[in-house]
Amino acid sequence: MVAISLLGCSRDPEAEFVTSVTWALTGHRVVFDSHTHTRFSDGSLQPMQLAEKAFENGCTGFAVTDHGDLSVRAATPEYFAEVDAIRAKFPGMIVFAGLEWDIPPYLGREHVTVLVEPLLERQVLPEFKSRFEEKSASVVAALQWLAAQTRRSENVALIYNHPSRLDFDPDENYRDYSQWQAQQELFIGFEGGPGHQRSNPPGNYRGRIRTRDRWDPVVAEIGGTWDRLLDQGHRVWGALAVSDYHNDEDFEPCAFARTHLRVPQQDQRGVLQALRAGSFWAGHGRVLDDLVFIAVHPALKLPATVGETVRLRTSSSVPVFRVAFRRGPAGAELPLAVEIIGNGVSGKPESVARGDLGADVETFDWAPKALVAGADGRSAYFRARVTAQTRAGDVLVAYTNPIRIQVRD
Repeated sequence: MVAISLLGCSRDPEAEFVTSVTWALTGHRVVFDSHTHTRFSDGSLQPMQLAEKAFENGCTGFAVTDHGDLSVRAATPEYFAEVDAIRAKFPGMIVFAGLEWDIPPYLGREHVTVLVEPLLERQVLPEFKSRFEEKSASVVAALQWLAAQTRRSENVALIYNHPSRLDFDPDENYRDYSQWQAQQELFIGFEGGPGHQRSNPPGNYRGRIRTRDRWDPVVAEIGGTWDRLLDQGHRVWGALAVSDYHNDEDFEPCAFARTHLRVPQQDQRGVLQALRAGSFWAGHGRVLDDLVFIAVHPALKLPATVGETVRLRTSSSVPVFRVAFRRGPAGAELPLAVEIIGNGVSGKPESVARGDLGADVETFDWAPKALVAGADGRSAYFRARVTAQTRAGDVLVAYTNPIRIQVRD
């Protein structure tokens, strides 16, 4: 454990942004589902029928991510034509034609969402599918090829889907993500709230590992894979919830699981920027319609929020962390439990603060007495979790991405 020292040159600012997401508090809002299926693979609906359901449920953006198996019709001219028809009918909705990739060498056991800017969809996705859905394909070659074709990280986002669903070893996700991201920094993180939430067990997690309050343990377990990566200083996100809609046995897009993005512009490029920057949160069951996690410091003109990194000088005071929310239709009269998770108190990931809030309370504040750095030796991180228990006994949870506080070099 390394303490964050606050002795420094007096002419340096007490606090400053190292990573600033300029739109994180004021950008446009997009309610997004990054993982759905149609008849172009194993879904029951035509893409237009799926889009109509997404629109009716309040999605302002979604991705068609049919399987990339060589035996199905994803990433074909017909596929892209159907998505173009959706864009024409719903011009206010941000729509991607993506793929769910059977990432090698797992032979379909592990899946990754591939999203690229629309100008690259017809150019990149068909060839990517033909090259890298083969059983003998190399994940290293696939990531290198994709990086070369997309050229800029802003043009692509990869998401590790339902990460623990078929795992034999809980450390598999940590090893996978570390190895994949070391090749090319194309992954934005994990699908923390997997789809198939109507299944029993939730998420269709029928193997050795089960969801925790409907969330993958990669995100839900304190000290799990996400916390390990954050503790080591990685910029990786897990506050993502999806439908993985196939048919009426699943919740429709945005009906139960929602990812709430703050985007710099209301188009596909804005969504990709938000996914890469971490400017989003996610929840289940419409308990919350808005969730904000900020760190307030007197030397900062603006609060720091999710995806951002702030550097403090030694003699500076510690920030005050605030969780603020607006209840949704399912949470209007429910008490909520707010929890802050991070490594900045003891140097290890843990629950550092908790509050039980009545139905008329919508903010929770907490200030650490001091800050220490985690495993990277130079920074601390904090993320928030909000939990509700319905009258029927169901536990519904929302998560934010983290804020990072960095020691001055």
